[in-house]
Amino acid sequence: MKSRIFVTAALVMATAAWGPAARAGDAKPFREIDERSHRAIERGLQYLDRVQGRDGSWGGGATYPTAMTALAGLAMLGAGHTPGRGRYGKDVERAVNFLLRNQDRTGLISTQAEGGRAMHGHGFATTFLAQACGMDAEPERTARVRKAVQKAVILIARTQSPQGGWYYQPQSGMDEGSVTVTEVQGLRAARNIGVTVPTKTIAKAVEYMKKSQNSDGSIRYSLRMGGSQGRPPLTAAGCEVFYSLGMYDAPETKKAMNKLRSDIKSGRNTGHQAYFDFYAGQAIFQAGGEDWKKFYPPMRERILKSQQASGSWRGSISEIYCTAIYLMLLELPYRYLPVFQR
Repeated sequence: MKSRIFVTAALVMATAAWGPAARAGDAKPFREIDERSHRAIERGLQYLDRVQGRDGSWGGGATYPTAMTALAGLAMLGAGHTPGRGRYGKDVERAVNFLLRNQDRTGLISTQAEGGRAMHGHGFATTFLAQACGMDAEPERTARVRKAVQKAVILIARTQSPQGGWYYQPQSGMDEGSVTVTEVQGLRAARNIGVTVPTKTIAKAVEYMKKSQNSDGSIRYSLRMGGSQGRPPLTAAGCEVFYSLGMYDAPETKKAMNKLRSDIKSGRNTGHQAYFDFYAGQAIFQAGGEDWKKFYPPMRERILKSQQASGSWRGSISEIYCTAIYLMLLELPYRYLPVFQR
């Protein structure tokens, strides 16, 4: 009964975002979410619930379990299920405990199964734990999670490259765009719950992003390793980094958003559809206004149509990865995750 009340309350809150009903003869109003989205989200969450491991992880031992657990956990938080509360609250609680068990003395959150990409998982885990911490009603667990986030932030600051970015492994001295976005979002989420983030770390990240931008507004793969050609997935991620760093009205952000608009219209994503959608969706949500009204509905329709009978989504990396990403995009109108908002 409690879970039924919880879900009903969530639907009522989300429905409020639809706006007033159209009168006869009015143009069709922009609706962020409808009953189809609610159903798709519930089916996706049911899938994640079924495939969660006994240890609280997602992804098993071979498919980046740290990153997958954090992303799946974020998808549950994004629908209003918090540690120990809501229909999937126990799933979230188990995910939190799994990540806490896998944080080492240096602050790194990782497992032996990350395949050389420990920092990807660490950034996602930092974001998830920080968001969970801000939603947890259990004081003792909240204190444990906050301490873990503090250690995670220290690790992120210590492993920043001289250029200001991050790479797949800690202390590499190198940088790469897709890792940098995960660390910056982790820092943003940590700061949201009052964890201190070094100002010099943020300043270096800002400079890194400015130097990573090409004249057309696109974002290059890496400063240290070269590669000047900007690709749509990294440009989308770059837009979200600018927003996460608080550069809402900066000229660099405006240039990147102009390029992102062009990439969305052209449909050019270089084969990384889920990744592109994930960051493009976040960017247009934060941009708001006409960008959100214009670009979100067709993205939502494509997502809804591609859901599998199992409730999952398929694509690159893994089924869990795609399911978590597309759930979070459908959940954006709920506005439960502070890290995705201005």
